[in-house]
Amino acid sequence: MNRLSKERAIYEFAAENEPAYHVDEGERVLIETQDAFSGQLTSSDQLFDDVDMSAVNPATGPICVRGLSKGDTLCADLEDIRCGAWGVIACSSKLGNLAELVKRSRTKVVEIRDDRAHWSDSIALPIDPHVGVIGVSPPSGRIPTFHPGDFGGNMDTKEARKGAKVYLPTFVDGAMVSLGDVHAVMGDGEVSGTGIEVSAEIEATFSGAEDVDVKRPLIETPTDWICYAAADTLDDAARLATLDAISLIMRASGVDFEEAYLLASATCDLAISQVVDPLVAAKMIVPKSCL
Repeated sequence: MNRLSKERAIYEFAAENEPAYHVDEGERVLIETQDAFSGQLTSSDQLFDDVDMSAVNPATGPICVRGLSKGDTLCADLEDIRCGAWGVIACSSKLGNLAELVKRSRTKVVEIRDDRAHWSDSIALPIDPHVGVIGVSPPSGRIPTFHPGDFGGNMDTKEARKGAKVYLPTFVDGAMVSLGDVHAVMGDGEVSGTGIEVSAEIEATFSGAEDVDVKRPLIETPTDWICYAAADTLDDAARLATLDAISLIMRASGVDFEEAYLLASATCDLAISQVVDPLVAAKMIVPKSCL
C-alpha cells in the first residue's frame, strides 16, 4: 500500500494546483495528515491568537485519481482512520460561535490512548475520528482549505468517519482530491471553532461513481445518506440540504415531490454540521430504511 506523506499538502483548493500524488481507481492508499494547526499548538502556553492562519487546515494532496474526468462523481471510501497520540482543542475571542464571550484564550492538549481522549482525570471521551477536510479542486478561483463549499473542503461533518463513503462532484480531470483536519472527537456545530484536532493516518480508496449524481457533497454510511450543504446562512444551508434529500428520496423511491417531502418530514433529521467557518453548513440525514 502506497503511503502519501503529509509533507505534500495544500492550504488552498485551486484548479491550478499541480498533483502531489497519482493513484489508480480502487487503489488503497495510506494518507498521512497533519493536525489542523500544522503543529503550531503543542502546549497550553501556545494560543490560537498567535497561530499563522496561512498554515491552518493543511490538506494532503492534491491526489490525482487516474481515470476520472471532469463532470464525474468521485467516491472516497474511508476505510480506516487512526489518530496520533495527542490532540489539541482551543477557544479564542477570534474564533467560535460565542467568541465575544471569551475573556481569555485557552488551549488544551489531550492525550489519545486506548481509544479514548483523556480530557481530565475524571473524563475520558470515546474517540470517533472523522475527516474534517475532504475536497476536490473547484472549477475556478483559490479557496482556503478552512472554507467549505459545493466542492467539499472544510466540511467538518462527523459522519465522514471510518466506513463512510464521501461523494463529491468533480470539476477537473483527476478530481484532485485533498484530505486533512482529522478530529478525534467533535460535536455537531464545532461551536468553539475546533474539535480535538489530531494528526492522523487515513486508509482510503478513490473511484468514480457512475450511478451517483451530485451537485454537493453526499456521505453514505451503512445506515444513512447524509446530504450536506454550505451557505452564507443556516437557513440557506438547511434549505439546500433538504432539497437534496428530497431529490434523493424521489430518485430512490420513485415518488413525487409531495410524497418525498412528507416522508422527509416524518423520517429525516435536519442537523448542523458547523457554525464557525466562513460558510456555515447543515446536513439532512436520510435513513436508508425509508427508501
